[in-house]
Amino acid sequence: MSDEEERFGIGEAAARTGLDPDTLRYFERQGILPAPRRDTAGRRQYVAADVDLIRMLVHLRETGMPLADIAQFTGADADAEVADPSRLRLELLAAHRRRVEDRRDALDRALDVITRKIADYTDQAADSPQFLKRPDTTIAYAVQGDGPLLFLVGAPVGRGGFAALADELAGQFTVVTHDPRGIGASRPTHGMAEPTPEVLAEDLAALVDTFTGAPALFVGTSGGAVTLLELAKRHPGLVGTAVLHEPPLISLLDDDTLAERAASAFAVAAADPQRAVQEFVDLSGAAHHTRPDQVPPAHVELPELPPAELDKNRYFLGRMAGPSVFYEPDTEALRRAGLTVCAGSTSHHQMARRAAHALAALLRRPLIDMPGNHVGASAEPAEFARALVPLLLPTAP
Repeated sequence: MSDEEERFGIGEAAARTGLDPDTLRYFERQGILPAPRRDTAGRRQYVAADVDLIRMLVHLRETGMPLADIAQFTGADADAEVADPSRLRLELLAAHRRRVEDRRDALDRALDVITRKIADYTDQAADSPQFLKRPDTTIAYAVQGDGPLLFLVGAPVGRGGFAALADELAGQFTVVTHDPRGIGASRPTHGMAEPTPEVLAEDLAALVDTFTGAPALFVGTSGGAVTLLELAKRHPGLVGTAVLHEPPLISLLDDDTLAERAASAFAVAAADPQRAVQEFVDLSGAAHHTRPDQVPPAHVELPELPPAELDKNRYFLGRMAGPSVFYEPDTEALRRAGLTVCAGSTSHHQMARRAAHALAALLRRPLIDMPGNHVGASAEPAEFARALVPLLLPTAP
């Protein structure tokens, strides 16, 4: 503390840090904050560096750094002899960052499970859907809101997975959601055609025809974005604007190893869906949040899936996912369509974002960042909806 530095008492230090004076005294008593100097009357005297240190202490405490490590970081541990304090702080922060990242990955996985269960309970609690008869099956769909016609398209995501996003958009759009064949209330039937992008696109075209023959608005996520690529090719007159979020097109990545790993996961799905899910999660990286300077971990052991989840993945990974990820888009035809390609802002170095980047380049379009990762539409519906509106209605305020 130099004579030129501004000094202030505990009340102002508390105000600058957003803490109570009693909390600052508590940190001192716990031995995790060095006691500040005092004036001749015994009152605590703080400077700007003390405030910065207190703010950092709060971040470390809130993110779970052990108290002993915090004491070393702040220099409150009087018993520790430190030759290089800066080096020690660097090592403490690096170790803590690894702990925080591990906790974040665990929370992300828990959030994905919670999101799926919300979708399941939404399916059970929602009003009875309407049904569209197809030659070989029946498609369940739901409608809500008022405004321009907007279809939310997923594969395997159906009505339940889009429920929160649909609620966010219903104030500005007439939102139509549906369960793709074999998903949710659109249950598999004997003799039903396989859920390829071509077949799913015809189901969607038939659904659109029940509402309008004019161009509509579409948002497709994951496999649903692949469905929209085929719809735009087969029925360009139906597509006004289509936002494609992370179509997981391994076919565009020129990565034989990745393609072989995906094919292996799909091949075992019917007999061992737990293994198939594990392999697909590892190769896609989609369970994680990764920024430009981060890569998803190569492997994170998944918990045992419940029977209902295993059955879903027998169908999704065993029958639906393969035709979608190996789908080859008709680039020339699609360049004439009103397509916007997006990817999660926390999906960097993941399979689907890489594919979205490759698709945007082929279509000569920019790649637009969206909130969240691969499941941002369901995990962060409010933020995702706010980002969607100007893409769907460019003149909207």
